[in-house]
Amino acid sequence: MTDVEEKTRDISKAEVDRFLFGKHITGCPVCGRFRSQCDVDVHKLTCQRSSPTSTAPVDVLMIVCQNCGAIQFHDRNVIAHWLDCQHKVWVK
Repeated sequence: MTDVEEKTRDISKAEVDRFLFGKHITGCPVCGRFRSQCDVDVHKLTCQRSSPTSTAPVDVLMIVCQNCGAIQFHDRNVIAHWLDCQHKVWVK
């Protein structure tokens, strides 16, 4: 997968849930409500790095708790890589 493909890869809400639960993020860090009772909104954003050594944009997912409005940011490429690593390869 090239960098361009990685940046444009769509990540579904179900995949975001798999990533969060896979990382044991099962509750909102602010209100503490368990995620099965607290749905989230997922938004795609591109942010500019503030580092003087790298000005490359970063594609992130903004995850918003529908219960309290708390916001988390996760790098889309990190999530996509983690999801791709979860696929099992069956060898015959």
